[in-house]
Amino acid sequence: MTDITDAGTPPVRATTYVGRWPEIPAREAPGTPDGTFSPTTSVLISGPTEVVLIDAQYLEDDVRELGDLIERTGKTLTTIYVTHAHADHYAGAETLLERFPTARYVALPNVAQAIHDTLEVQQSQWDLLFGDACVSFSAIPESLHETTLYVDGTPIEIIEIEQADISPTSIVHVPDIGVVVAGDAIYNEIHPMLGLSTPDEWQAWQRAIDVVEGLNPRSVIAGHRRPDGDDHAVEEMIAQTRAYLADFSATYHEAENVEDFVQTIATKYPHHGNLWTLLFSANSALEHREKMSADRATSK
Repeated sequence: MTDITDAGTPPVRATTYVGRWPEIPAREAPGTPDGTFSPTTSVLISGPTEVVLIDAQYLEDDVRELGDLIERTGKTLTTIYVTHAHADHYAGAETLLERFPTARYVALPNVAQAIHDTLEVQQSQWDLLFGDACVSFSAIPESLHETTLYVDGTPIEIIEIEQADISPTSIVHVPDIGVVVAGDAIYNEIHPMLGLSTPDEWQAWQRAIDVVEGLNPRSVIAGHRRPDGDDHAVEEMIAQTRAYLADFSATYHEAENVEDFVQTIATKYPHHGNLWTLLFSANSALEHREKMSADRATSK
């Protein structure tokens, strides 16, 4: 599914591609719930003759459709930029480069290093999750040492932030059209992935949200959103992501068990999609709480 967001008048515009909502089959790792994986977004920033792609999908069908969308622009894909080292955001880059061989594939240096360091783990996890539905991937992005890209002379600013669902990570700002491509710093009516970070990192994530808000965007493209989500619902997205992190953190300290944790958060956010993410995050958070408690007991 493709949603076109006209974020301004020519010479530049932003186009949001929203991926599928794939099933996570029962063959996945024991102890992790079955369910669905939330739709991932990719964004085309296009001018009269050039296109920059931000994040590259991972399912074969989505990568093919994204390539078709790029081709239909009739413009030159100059750059594929990835915000962070999760394969749902970068795996498709290799396949797209076969189709658009003159494009650069880039990430900030520490993100490129993180992709290199975690590649085998990501390959194994994505194969376990999605099997043949996922593209094969092994390419590592070039380290991007500048923090400004250009589309037909219009600047695209790369901003490293302290924390999102993981660190290192980044967001992208297109000042001329008031667009922020938020990676996984902001979610849009999807349960955020908090199972890969700690309570201290959730506080750092709150500061990253402040960075997004401080850019005064007219539209924010979250890394994960419902297919019918609104990229212009800026205040709602920022407020909900901020509140969700605070509520999750409070529940982390209070929940008696995973079921209690999930019910508390799901009740507060009944319209958020992708319960799988909440289940995963609640399990991981309580495992972390138990470990911290055991460590404190051992140190006494």
